[in-house]
Amino acid sequence: MKSLSWLFALVCLSVWSPVRAAVDAPLPSDTLPRHPFLGVTAEPAPGRHVRVASLYPDSSAARSELKPGDVLVSVNGAPIDSVSTFVTRIRSFKLGDRIICHVQRGIKEMDIEMTLGEAPREQPSDVKVTYDTVRAGEATLRSLTTMPADARSKRPAVLFVQGIGCYSIEGPQTTPNLSRDFAYRLTRSGFVVMRTEKSGVGDSIGKPCRDVGFREEVAMFTSALRKLRSYDFVDKDNVFIFGHSAGGWLGPLVALQEPVKGIAVYGTVVRPFMEYLIENRRRNVWLRSHPDLAKLEDEQRQYASLLHYVLIEKLSAPEAIAKHPELTPVAKKVFPQDFDHLADDRSLQYFRELNDENVARNWASLNVPVLAMIGEFDIRTTQFDHEYLAAIVNAQHPGRASWQVVAKLDHGFVAHQSFDDGVANEFVGPFGEQVVERTAKWMEAQSTAEKASSSSMVDQ
Repeated sequence: MKSLSWLFALVCLSVWSPVRAAVDAPLPSDTLPRHPFLGVTAEPAPGRHVRVASLYPDSSAARSELKPGDVLVSVNGAPIDSVSTFVTRIRSFKLGDRIICHVQRGIKEMDIEMTLGEAPREQPSDVKVTYDTVRAGEATLRSLTTMPADARSKRPAVLFVQGIGCYSIEGPQTTPNLSRDFAYRLTRSGFVVMRTEKSGVGDSIGKPCRDVGFREEVAMFTSALRKLRSYDFVDKDNVFIFGHSAGGWLGPLVALQEPVKGIAVYGTVVRPFMEYLIENRRRNVWLRSHPDLAKLEDEQRQYASLLHYVLIEKLSAPEAIAKHPELTPVAKKVFPQDFDHLADDRSLQYFRELNDENVARNWASLNVPVLAMIGEFDIRTTQFDHEYLAAIVNAQHPGRASWQVVAKLDHGFVAHQSFDDGVANEFVGPFGEQVVERTAKWMEAQSTAEKASSSSMVDQ
């Protein structure tokens, strides 16, 4: 079982972070260069190390002596102490550069030389994928838009907004990728679907994702929505947002700036972020490790205190520790690499801005149809938040929102036979088709309802 983070933020899928890039001849509208591709899926290892989880077939790494299980010590002499450090280091090279990875394999250490090569683009047989760019302030983001194979000129469209993690939404390989797998299935149901890489992820150019603020990220996805609406093959009166996990925090803010037909979310949160973090850590530690629960509550008090100081009072972690030395142990776990990033994931500034957001007020301000879904076996979010979200919207705009529990699915759209299986094998297993079926059915109903309303008005 994977070790647990003290933050337990809404990281979708897992902490694995593929380093990818490539080289195919760009499409006419694509001016964003591809980045080097090593072909390693990396994961954290004990002792602030990074381990090779798997190798992409036919990649530079797969053709080298590197093996799954190897611990990455350094790249060209630069120490590797986290997945994000590894990703940043690889991204600093160019296509064709030769690199030397110093690795530990059991009790042996060795240098392995590789040349950074090309990665394939997504090339599904039954849907069309267009690689394009989104300009968002100083960042240039990679977008992937999937379209049905038929020639119908105007299609309803969906902007997919992924979770909080700095992982890639591009999936040229056959390994599971929840963003890609969801997009392909929704496209086969007749929708244009746009995915957008975050700043510094995949081909995107800009500051590293982990250093982007929450409000900056909202602006980036707002730019992506405008780009989606600009395509001549998109029915501009039928554009939706689908927010997965933390995408449910960004979705309403994007929709307040750019009109949409409706918003569907899955596995999200509507309560204050700090409240969520405290409750989520308690639930996940209990379910996964079955610890001494009285001791867990002692830790929870320290965790809550530290979050209060850094998120509410806006103290730095060193300032909080100086005032309350007893928080030193928990601070080292919440800030494992540096005091500017929580759990080596996103910046402290991102979490402060998110915690300052009144998510409930954002939802209440929207007068559009809303569907809130949660998987039956989701242990990252709660059914309460989804029922409460619908109630918040309906209190201001009666009948506009509904919520549903999707049977047997976990937080990452994966189907399981039981709750215990979902806990033990979270994100591992077959894709739950029903989440796409429900989303497509709901979006089609919104379009049909609008057409019926328009026809009725004409008849009168």
